[in-house]
Formats: sequence, C-alpha cells, structure tokens
Amino acid sequence: MLVFLTDLPMLKFVPSNVRLILQDKILDTFVFQHILPMKNIFTGLAFFLFFVFTHSCLQAQYDTIKYVNGTRQAVKIIEVTKKVIKFKNPKDTMGPTFVVNIKNIEQFILKGGCVDLKTEGYLNCVKDPAFGIIKSEDFTKNIFSIDAFQLTNSHLQVSYEHIFKSRTFGIMGFYNQGFLSGKDSLTYNRLECKINGSAYYKNNYGGLDFKFYPYVHKKNTFWVALGIESGRATNMNIDYHSKTAAYQYGAMYYTDLRNPFAYYENKLYLGYHVNAGFLYRINKHFICQGSVSVGVSQFGKDPDPNPLVKSPNYAYYLKANLGVLLGYAF
Repeated sequence: MLVFLTDLPMLKFVPSNVRLILQDKILDTFVFQHILPMKNIFTGLAFFLFFVFTHSCLQAQYDTIKYVNGTRQAVKIIEVTKKVIKFKNPKDTMGPTFVVNIKNIEQFILKGGCVDLKTEGYLNCVKDPAFGIIKSEDFTKNIFSIDAFQLTNSHLQVSYEHIFKSRTFGIMGFYNQGFLSGKDSLTYNRLECKINGSAYYKNNYGGLDFKFYPYVHKKNTFWVALGIESGRATNMNIDYHSKTAAYQYGAMYYTDLRNPFAYYENKLYLGYHVNAGFLYRINKHFICQGSVSVGVSQFGKDPDPNPLVKSPNYAYYLKANLGVLLGYAF
C-alpha cells in the first residue's frame, strides 16, 4: 500500500516544500522498481505470443516435412512418389529441386492438407514405425531350402533353418554332396578348386551356421553368420621325390624336379567360415536367400618323406562360396 508523506504524523513539522520533494522521489523509485518491471513482463509475453502466432502463420504458408531424426523443414513439395519426395526451397522456387528418399521422412504435411501413401505406411501424414514388419501370424520361422547355385556347380546342397522366437538369432544345418570325381585331374581346373589353389575337391560335407539378424524382419532382411563344417575331400598332391633304389634303402635322398607325379588322397577336413546375406520373403511360405561365404579349410598334413624336414601338423587353404537358396517356409 502506498502511504503519502502528508499522512505521516512525524513529518508534520517538516516544511511542505521539502515534503513534496521527498514524496516525488519515493514515487519515482516505486514506479521504476515495481510498476515498470511488471509492464516489461507483459510486453515480453505479448511479443512472444505474437512471434508464435506469426511463425505458425508462416509455417501454414509452406509445406512441411519431418525427417526421421526429428528435424523439420519448410519446403515447397513438387512431387510425392512411392520412393522419393521432390521439393524446392519455398523462398527460391526457381532454384534447384531436391530429392529425398521417402524412407528418411517420418511425416510430411501439405499446406492444403495431408496426402497419405498407405502403401508406404503413411496414415494422416504420419508414417507408422511398425510398417513393413512381418506380423506374428505371418512370420514363418522354419525354412527348408535347396541351393540353386550349387546345382549349377555339380553339387546338391540342402539346408534347414530355424529362427528363434526373438527373431534375432537362428541356426541352420546343411549337407552338400558333390557329383564329380576327386581323382580326375580335370576336376581341379574348375573355379571351385582354383580358389583353394587346386589343392582339394570336396566330395561331401555338412555343417552348422549360427545366424544373427541385426534388423527387424521385413520383406527383405539382412543377416550375418559364423559357421563350421566337416566332411570328406580328395587332395591332389605332387611328389618330386625320386623313387630310386638308393632312396628306398635310405642311402641317399634327393629331389628330382624333372619327374613329378600326382597322387590322390581322401581326407577328412574341418572348415570355418563367415557368411553374410539376405532373406527375401516372396510371400508367407516361399523365400529366396543370397549369401557370400569366406573362410579356411583345415587338413591334417602327412609328415615330409625327408626325415630331416619338420613339417606342420595341419595345412590351411582358402575357401569361398556364393549361394542362392530357394526354400519353403512354415
């Protein structure tokens, strides 16, 4: 409450002109410290509301797109297709046209209203984050497949895969049977043998792949895997050691590069590999998988015929493979 100096009994004996001067000073101090700050607050609030209203009006004059990272951008949309959105800078409509993949857009609003692309998961201009994810009732987790690429390479490979309930991991067992002879030198001129330096031909083998699906399962899903295999292969070996009587009795040992000869051995081997590929679901029950595999094959190594040479216990060879699997899912 404001009390004037004329109302204070203690100041009745102060000259009137002095009381008026003191009263003016106190009023000025009160106005600047109390009244004006309140006025500034209301003025600032009014300006803020005006700014918000103006910004909203300006936004309404343009189209708006919101990216999946949350960024909003005022644009002039030129064209919306199933794959891309084409737009211009609304302040430079004669300038370049920008193209953005629709997968990077979470929401888009035209100044005249919404345009939905239901085939791409947009409803009321907002993209459904679960769009494209295979529903539980449509998800088939068991897959039986035949490798079409191996068939063209004189091999038959069949496999069975089970995807666990979490949909993140899966396990696949496979068996491969070769139809060529490992004791035919022409077999080692094929690409599958040249990759390993023409050292061996796989007659038959089986193994397991432990698969990891890093993304949610949609129509096309990427995966990686670690695998192990074991089987029977034929090794082609070249021997340069002379079979003379002196050699047979151990009296001398020498290498004769002029008379090499080839001989074949059937051996068991272990293989270790890393795979990467995709699982494409044609529909609920039919699938196609593509894969690339690289690794090594481990063979037990016979001791060198020369007793003076100490040879390693194992020999390792490069292995590489492509796969195109056609399968039935249930």
